[in-house]
Amino acid sequence: MIRSIIALVFTFSSAAAVATEAPQAWSLGGLWRAHDGNDLHFPGWRGSDKNWRQLRVPANWYSAGWDHQGALWYRTEFSVPTLPAGRLATLEFDGVDYYADVWFNGHQRLRHEGYFQRFAVDVTRDMRRYNKLAVRVDSPFEDPKTNWPLRKNLMKGVLNQHDSRPGGAWSPQGQDANSGGVWAPVRLRLSRDVAIDNLILRPDWSQGLAHPQLRAEIVYRAPAGKTAELVLAARPDNFSGKNFQLRQSVTLQATGNASQRVSLLLPMPEARLWWPIGYGKPHLYQVSATLRDAAGVLDRRSSRTGLRQVVEQPDNRGWLVNGQRVFIRGTNYIGSPWLSTMTKQRYHRDFDLVKKMNANAIRVHGHVAGRPLYQAADEQGIMIWQDVPLQWGYNDSKEFADNAVRQTQEMMEQFGNAPSVVVWGGQNEPPFDSPWMEKRFPDWHKELNRNLMQRVADTLAKDDTRIVHPFSAVEEHYWAGWYFGTLDKLLEPAKTATITEFGAQALPKFSTFKTIIPRRDWWPATTQPGDPKWTSWKYHNFQPIQTFKNAGLSRGNSIPDFIANTQQYQAQLVAIAAESYRRQRFQPVTALFQFMFVETWPSINWGIVDYLRHPKAGYFALQRAYQPLLPSIDPVTTQWKQGQAGKVNLWVINDLPTSHSGSQLVWQIRQGRNVLAEGKKAVEIEPDSGIKVVELQVMPTGTLPLTIHSKIIGSGGKKLAENRLTLQTITEKE
Repeated sequence: MIRSIIALVFTFSSAAAVATEAPQAWSLGGLWRAHDGNDLHFPGWRGSDKNWRQLRVPANWYSAGWDHQGALWYRTEFSVPTLPAGRLATLEFDGVDYYADVWFNGHQRLRHEGYFQRFAVDVTRDMRRYNKLAVRVDSPFEDPKTNWPLRKNLMKGVLNQHDSRPGGAWSPQGQDANSGGVWAPVRLRLSRDVAIDNLILRPDWSQGLAHPQLRAEIVYRAPAGKTAELVLAARPDNFSGKNFQLRQSVTLQATGNASQRVSLLLPMPEARLWWPIGYGKPHLYQVSATLRDAAGVLDRRSSRTGLRQVVEQPDNRGWLVNGQRVFIRGTNYIGSPWLSTMTKQRYHRDFDLVKKMNANAIRVHGHVAGRPLYQAADEQGIMIWQDVPLQWGYNDSKEFADNAVRQTQEMMEQFGNAPSVVVWGGQNEPPFDSPWMEKRFPDWHKELNRNLMQRVADTLAKDDTRIVHPFSAVEEHYWAGWYFGTLDKLLEPAKTATITEFGAQALPKFSTFKTIIPRRDWWPATTQPGDPKWTSWKYHNFQPIQTFKNAGLSRGNSIPDFIANTQQYQAQLVAIAAESYRRQRFQPVTALFQFMFVETWPSINWGIVDYLRHPKAGYFALQRAYQPLLPSIDPVTTQWKQGQAGKVNLWVINDLPTSHSGSQLVWQIRQGRNVLAEGKKAVEIEPDSGIKVVELQVMPTGTLPLTIHSKIIGSGGKKLAENRLTLQTITEKE
């Protein structure tokens, strides 16, 4: 019996209508049937499925209510009118995690590997009026005895190993809550004689910024060769402006089940450019590629893109976007371990928070997200550092490297139309660059994954329209104050131009905390990590060693005390770090990314926004530290002592391309009711600049906290920006 939920989406007046209408597509989403697929001998593509469980598609199976490891069989049925001659039928999957074996009407049609890619299945020859689709989806449990976690076999990045996953990165539970499933949309597409599977768009600046062009590459399949007209059209998507079009005769090759490509160049004189936050509007164009013959449209594929130029200048002189130097104020971002739960609306909600925090970029950390993320970032003008999904260690074979190269190329081709993606980033902390792994893994060696990293980086470098960062190195992760050292190390000179991680953990607000840790485990007897009550905390990513030993934090007398202590510390750390590295703008720092923006599940980790999207104190501290126009406070040291003179440097930093002449920097330093220093000084604020305005000598007279307040007053008397910093003071004996 054909399931009506699927059959109803196909309503045609007649088969003749199918022959004459333009290319069509229909969603196959809904309630499918599912069955445990770990038994390799179970013939899930045939037989009755009436006793199978219902499972929503698209969805990760965990988020749809099935906590499962390994394989599931999925099945659905649908009906279509009889197709006329020349019609091509293509099943299109936007994302299946991780292996997909696709069976259609009793025939196995494809085996695909990779969780984030769109892939097409030609089902033309097997298409009937009534159709049965079966997919065996396998997201395997990596064997801890052989390959997990140092030599993983699945290219899933943070989705199957990361500090912020259920169970954490290193525990036996680190692979809990598997991300497998048919997690992205599935559709049936009908076209005539030709199927366009992808439209790859890249800006071309060979004629200069004043004369933009668009390079288009059409990836197609055709059973037989033929001549057609290709029409490439670009129209404004989020503004009113000029349309552009190009028509060109093309000879299409017979491809069989493979694919071919045809390229062309569309001049777009006077086109409007895509700009990031703070520099202009993110202008977007809807681009369509249409193949026609004398009988009409063969197939059409559309995609949205924007025209922007990105250049990394040598010698740490910064990144140029459309010729304008931009300082990157960023944050690491993972929306969820279960990507199907993140809709475009939810990404917009998160990015609204990112923008209100004065950040202009995110690093999509160690994974490729769902397509709605890139759509939302394009629309909001948020720049993206896009990592490949390689996190720590992997199988070091040539075969795995070959596979990683293929998947990297697919990432570039399928997500590269997004103008928001300004950087392709390679493997995160590859083993050869991570000597800390030697203590954890007896079989670690200093060349592990070097070839993998290089081959992936070489693949990324084929895209000449973006910055390529070969791998995210340990030395770019500034974890002082959490994994090592004190806060004072964050005030030292940076050693790298890019800082891709810095931060600390903090507990969420009490109402959120109560949804995470069972009440019976709220208050372990001691702060020693071995206390069994810390087990549930650690499962939810909390790090007691770093909290109590490294950072030296106190729990206080209650959970609210503990929350306040951790949030205050996180806030102080991220503000000190962000301001320190902003004062080093282009000497050498060009980009910084705080770790981590949001907690991705009921977790206690590095997020400055909890999983229910409530900001912590660290969010507001970074909001101040990330102000484009910032009166920055350099305390020189965080170790202030009663009766011992210290120094405070006050800076003005302006990331924007606008000046503020005739301004004043105004400051006051207090200890309780005592004013230790105050004053003001005229300052000419140049565009894209950072200057030290004044050095102050300060003598704490007691042990009350030291409060430093600084603000910028414009020429008309209006307050343009303000900042504050609170420092603890101690006695000489302490």
